[in-house]
Amino acid sequence: MKFGILSALLLLHITLHAQETDSIYPVDTTEHKTKLNINLGVDDKDKKEAIEYPRFFGGITFTRIDWGFSRIMDDGKFTLSHDNQFLSYKKASNFGFDILQVGLRFNDNFKTYLSGGFEWNYFRLEKNILLTENSSNLSYQVIDENDVKYKKNVLTSTYLRLPLAFEWRSNKFHNGERVKVAFGAMTGILLKGTQRLKSDANGKQKFKDNYNLSSFQYGPFVRIGYDDFGLFAKYYVNDLFENSPAQEGLNNFTFGFTLGF
Repeated sequence: MKFGILSALLLLHITLHAQETDSIYPVDTTEHKTKLNINLGVDDKDKKEAIEYPRFFGGITFTRIDWGFSRIMDDGKFTLSHDNQFLSYKKASNFGFDILQVGLRFNDNFKTYLSGGFEWNYFRLEKNILLTENSSNLSYQVIDENDVKYKKNVLTSTYLRLPLAFEWRSNKFHNGERVKVAFGAMTGILLKGTQRLKSDANGKQKFKDNYNLSSFQYGPFVRIGYDDFGLFAKYYVNDLFENSPAQEGLNNFTFGFTLGF
Protein backbone atom coordinates (compact mmCIF):
# COMPACT_ATOMS: atom_id res chain seq x y z
CA MET A 1 0.00 0.00 0.00
CA LYS A 2 1.52 3.23 -1.15
CA PHE A 3 2.12 6.04 1.33
CA GLY A 4 -0.02 8.39 -0.77
CA ILE A 5 -3.09 6.19 -0.37
CA LEU A 6 -2.52 5.85 3.37
CA SER A 7 -2.09 9.61 3.73
CA ALA A 8 -5.37 10.24 1.92
CA LEU A 9 -7.19 7.80 4.18
CA LEU A 10 -5.75 9.40 7.28
CA LEU A 11 -6.79 12.84 6.05
CA LEU A 12 -10.33 11.54 5.56
CA HIS A 13 -10.24 9.95 8.98
CA ILE A 14 -9.36 13.06 11.02
CA THR A 15 -12.19 15.20 12.45
CA LEU A 16 -12.11 17.83 15.12
CA HIS A 17 -14.21 17.94 18.23
CA ALA A 18 -13.83 19.41 21.72
CA GLN A 19 -11.95 17.40 24.29
CA GLU A 20 -14.39 16.01 26.88
CA THR A 21 -13.46 15.03 30.41
CA ASP A 22 -15.01 13.16 33.33
CA SER A 23 -16.94 15.14 35.89
CA ILE A 24 -14.08 14.73 38.37
CA TYR A 25 -12.01 17.05 36.16
CA PRO A 26 -12.85 20.67 35.31
CA VAL A 27 -14.20 21.14 31.81
CA ASP A 28 -12.01 23.50 29.78
CA THR A 29 -14.04 24.82 26.89
CA THR A 30 -11.08 26.72 25.48
CA GLU A 31 -8.94 23.71 24.68
CA HIS A 32 -9.62 21.44 21.74
CA LYS A 33 -7.90 18.33 20.54
CA THR A 34 -7.70 16.54 17.21
CA LYS A 35 -9.47 13.17 17.40
CA LEU A 36 -9.46 10.34 14.89
CA ASN A 37 -13.13 9.54 14.41
CA ILE A 38 -15.86 9.49 11.78
CA ASN A 39 -19.27 8.15 12.76
CA LEU A 40 -22.74 8.40 11.22
CA GLY A 41 -25.42 6.93 13.46
CA VAL A 42 -25.51 6.31 17.19
CA ASP A 43 -21.87 6.75 18.18
CA ASP A 44 -19.92 5.58 21.22
CA LYS A 45 -18.27 8.87 22.14
CA ASP A 46 -18.05 10.07 25.71
CA LYS A 47 -20.78 12.53 26.67
CA LYS A 48 -20.77 15.43 29.10
CA GLU A 49 -24.29 14.62 30.21
CA ALA A 50 -25.12 11.62 32.39
CA ILE A 51 -25.09 8.31 30.53
CA GLU A 52 -27.29 5.33 31.24
CA TYR A 53 -25.86 1.87 30.72
CA PRO A 54 -26.15 -0.45 28.94
CA ARG A 55 -26.56 1.44 25.66
CA PHE A 56 -26.41 0.44 22.01
CA PHE A 57 -24.39 2.16 19.34
CA GLY A 58 -23.85 1.59 15.63
CA GLY A 59 -23.79 2.95 12.11
CA ILE A 60 -21.28 3.98 9.48
CA THR A 61 -17.75 4.53 10.73
CA PHE A 62 -14.19 4.76 9.47
CA THR A 63 -11.82 3.46 12.09
CA ARG A 64 -9.48 0.68 13.25
CA ILE A 65 -7.09 1.24 10.34
CA ASP A 66 -4.56 -1.60 10.45
CA TRP A 67 -1.26 -1.26 8.60
CA GLY A 68 1.53 -3.73 9.14
CA PHE A 69 3.26 -6.89 8.05
CA SER A 70 2.19 -10.39 7.01
CA ARG A 71 4.18 -13.54 7.63
CA ILE A 72 3.42 -16.99 6.25
CA MET A 73 3.80 -19.68 8.90
CA ASP A 74 4.54 -23.23 7.73
CA ASP A 75 3.49 -25.74 10.40
CA GLY A 76 4.15 -23.13 13.07
CA LYS A 77 7.51 -21.98 11.64
CA PHE A 78 8.36 -18.81 9.76
CA THR A 79 10.65 -20.81 7.43
CA LEU A 80 8.93 -22.28 4.39
CA SER A 81 9.39 -25.98 3.70
CA HIS A 82 11.07 -27.20 0.52
CA ASP A 83 7.74 -27.83 -1.25
CA ASN A 84 6.57 -24.28 -0.52
CA GLN A 85 9.73 -22.40 -1.45
CA PHE A 86 8.01 -21.11 -4.58
CA LEU A 87 5.99 -18.85 -2.23
CA SER A 88 9.13 -17.19 -0.82
CA TYR A 89 8.59 -13.45 -0.61
CA LYS A 90 10.77 -10.36 -0.31
CA LYS A 91 8.26 -8.66 1.96
CA ALA A 92 4.58 -8.93 2.76
CA SER A 93 2.13 -6.39 4.16
CA ASN A 94 -1.37 -6.20 5.59
CA PHE A 95 -3.84 -3.32 5.36
CA GLY A 96 -7.46 -3.01 6.49
CA PHE A 97 -10.13 -0.84 8.08
CA ASP A 98 -13.73 -0.96 9.36
CA ILE A 99 -16.64 0.94 7.81
CA LEU A 100 -19.65 -0.40 9.75
CA GLN A 101 -20.22 -1.30 13.38
CA VAL A 102 -22.94 -2.18 15.86
CA GLY A 103 -22.37 -2.87 19.51
CA LEU A 104 -23.36 -2.65 23.15
CA ARG A 105 -21.55 -0.70 25.86
CA PHE A 106 -22.15 -2.34 29.23
CA ASN A 107 -20.47 0.35 31.32
CA ASP A 108 -17.81 3.04 31.05
CA ASN A 109 -15.04 0.46 30.80
CA PHE A 110 -16.38 -2.42 28.72
CA LYS A 111 -18.14 -2.90 25.40
CA THR A 112 -18.59 -5.50 22.67
CA TYR A 113 -19.23 -4.89 18.98
CA LEU A 114 -19.47 -6.50 15.56
CA SER A 115 -17.95 -4.55 12.69
CA GLY A 116 -17.41 -4.89 8.98
CA GLY A 117 -14.70 -3.68 6.63
CA PHE A 118 -12.02 -4.76 4.19
CA GLU A 119 -8.57 -6.31 4.44
CA TRP A 120 -5.75 -6.83 1.97
CA ASN A 121 -2.61 -8.97 2.09
CA TYR A 122 0.28 -8.30 -0.30
CA PHE A 123 2.95 -10.97 -0.85
CA ARG A 124 5.84 -9.74 -3.01
CA LEU A 125 7.12 -13.01 -4.40
CA GLU A 126 10.83 -13.61 -4.97
CA LYS A 127 10.58 -16.40 -7.53
CA ASN A 128 10.12 -15.81 -11.24
CA ILE A 129 6.82 -17.71 -11.35
CA LEU A 130 3.35 -17.36 -12.82
CA LEU A 131 0.48 -18.80 -10.79
CA THR A 132 -1.96 -20.99 -12.72
CA GLU A 133 -5.45 -19.62 -13.20
CA ASN A 134 -8.59 -21.76 -12.85
CA SER A 135 -6.64 -24.62 -11.33
CA SER A 136 -8.17 -27.26 -9.03
CA ASN A 137 -5.26 -26.74 -6.61
CA LEU A 138 -2.53 -24.17 -6.19
CA SER A 139 -0.03 -24.60 -9.01
CA TYR A 140 2.47 -22.50 -10.92
CA GLN A 141 4.92 -22.43 -13.77
CA VAL A 142 8.52 -21.27 -13.59
CA ILE A 143 9.24 -18.60 -16.18
CA ASP A 144 12.66 -18.63 -17.84
CA GLU A 145 14.37 -15.39 -16.84
CA ASN A 146 16.00 -15.24 -20.28
CA ASP A 147 12.50 -14.81 -21.70
CA VAL A 148 10.78 -12.77 -19.00
CA LYS A 149 12.33 -11.37 -15.82
CA TYR A 150 9.75 -10.10 -13.37
CA LYS A 151 10.72 -6.92 -11.57
CA LYS A 152 7.48 -7.05 -9.62
CA ASN A 153 5.47 -10.14 -8.71
CA VAL A 154 2.74 -9.52 -6.12
CA LEU A 155 0.03 -11.91 -4.96
CA THR A 156 -2.84 -9.96 -3.39
CA SER A 157 -5.84 -11.25 -1.47
CA THR A 158 -8.87 -9.07 -0.75
CA TYR A 159 -11.25 -10.03 2.05
CA LEU A 160 -14.46 -8.66 3.50
CA ARG A 161 -13.61 -8.74 7.21
CA LEU A 162 -16.15 -9.24 10.01
CA PRO A 163 -14.53 -9.03 13.45
CA LEU A 164 -16.35 -9.64 16.72
CA ALA A 165 -14.56 -7.68 19.44
CA PHE A 166 -14.60 -7.27 23.21
CA GLU A 167 -12.97 -4.04 24.37
CA TRP A 168 -11.86 -2.84 27.79
CA ARG A 169 -10.68 0.69 28.46
CA SER A 170 -9.19 2.19 31.60
CA ASN A 171 -10.57 5.14 33.49
CA LYS A 172 -9.54 8.51 32.09
CA PHE A 173 -6.15 9.90 32.95
CA HIS A 174 -5.67 13.56 33.86
CA ASN A 175 -5.43 14.43 30.14
CA GLY A 176 -8.71 12.68 29.36
CA GLU A 177 -7.14 9.76 27.47
CA ARG A 178 -7.34 6.05 28.19
CA VAL A 179 -5.49 2.76 27.72
CA LYS A 180 -7.50 0.31 25.60
CA VAL A 181 -7.33 -3.44 25.03
CA ALA A 182 -9.48 -5.29 22.49
CA PHE A 183 -9.57 -8.96 21.57
CA GLY A 184 -11.88 -11.31 19.73
CA ALA A 185 -12.37 -13.30 16.54
CA MET A 186 -11.50 -11.96 13.09
CA THR A 187 -13.37 -13.60 10.22
CA GLY A 188 -13.32 -12.82 6.52
CA ILE A 189 -14.84 -13.77 3.17
CA LEU A 190 -12.63 -13.81 0.07
CA LEU A 191 -13.63 -11.21 -2.51
CA LYS A 192 -10.82 -11.75 -5.01
CA GLY A 193 -7.23 -12.72 -5.60
CA THR A 194 -4.86 -10.91 -7.93
CA GLN A 195 -1.35 -11.45 -9.30
CA ARG A 196 0.33 -8.27 -10.47
CA LEU A 197 3.44 -8.55 -12.63
CA LYS A 198 5.92 -6.08 -14.10
CA SER A 199 8.68 -6.87 -16.58
CA ASP A 200 10.56 -5.23 -19.42
CA ALA A 201 9.24 -7.83 -21.86
CA ASN A 202 5.52 -7.56 -21.04
CA GLY A 203 5.22 -4.34 -19.10
CA LYS A 204 2.53 -4.32 -16.38
CA GLN A 205 0.17 -7.29 -16.17
CA LYS A 206 -2.69 -8.12 -13.82
CA PHE A 207 -4.48 -11.46 -13.54
CA LYS A 208 -7.58 -12.00 -11.38
CA ASP A 209 -8.28 -15.43 -9.91
CA ASN A 210 -8.91 -16.88 -6.48
CA TYR A 211 -5.65 -18.89 -6.78
CA ASN A 212 -7.11 -21.35 -4.27
CA LEU A 213 -6.90 -18.76 -1.52
CA SER A 214 -9.07 -19.73 1.42
CA SER A 215 -12.64 -18.60 0.72
CA PHE A 216 -13.22 -18.09 4.45
CA GLN A 217 -10.57 -17.03 6.98
CA TYR A 218 -10.84 -16.90 10.76
CA GLY A 219 -8.70 -16.55 13.84
CA PRO A 220 -8.03 -14.58 17.03
CA PHE A 221 -6.82 -10.99 17.17
CA VAL A 222 -5.70 -8.53 19.82
CA ARG A 223 -5.22 -4.75 19.92
CA ILE A 224 -3.62 -2.68 22.65
CA GLY A 225 -3.17 1.04 22.59
CA TYR A 226 -3.43 4.49 24.08
CA ASP A 227 -5.75 7.23 22.84
CA ASP A 228 -6.30 6.57 19.10
CA PHE A 229 -3.04 4.72 18.47
CA GLY A 230 -2.09 1.12 19.11
CA LEU A 231 -0.61 -2.18 18.00
CA PHE A 232 -2.43 -5.19 16.57
CA ALA A 233 -1.74 -8.88 15.93
CA LYS A 234 -3.91 -11.38 14.03
CA TYR A 235 -3.38 -15.09 13.50
CA TYR A 236 -5.53 -16.91 10.97
CA VAL A 237 -5.82 -20.55 11.98
CA ASN A 238 -7.29 -21.65 8.64
CA ASP A 239 -4.98 -22.78 5.83
CA LEU A 240 -3.92 -19.91 3.59
CA PHE A 241 -4.88 -21.99 0.53
CA GLU A 242 -7.69 -24.51 0.13
CA ASN A 243 -8.00 -27.69 -1.94
CA SER A 244 -4.20 -27.77 -2.02
CA PRO A 245 -2.81 -30.68 0.06
CA ALA A 246 0.79 -29.58 -0.49
CA GLN A 247 0.02 -26.24 1.22
CA GLU A 248 -1.75 -27.66 4.28
CA GLY A 249 -0.38 -26.06 7.43
CA LEU A 250 0.35 -22.68 5.82
CA ASN A 251 -1.16 -19.91 7.94
CA ASN A 252 -1.10 -16.13 7.85
CA PHE A 253 0.15 -14.11 10.83
CA THR A 254 -0.11 -10.31 10.69
CA PHE A 255 1.00 -7.55 13.06
CA GLY A 256 1.55 -3.81 12.97
CA PHE A 257 0.04 -0.45 13.86
CA THR A 258 -3.60 0.54 14.20
CA LEU A 259 -5.24 3.98 14.13
CA GLY A 260 -8.67 5.08 15.28
CA PHE A 261 -8.62 2.59 18.12
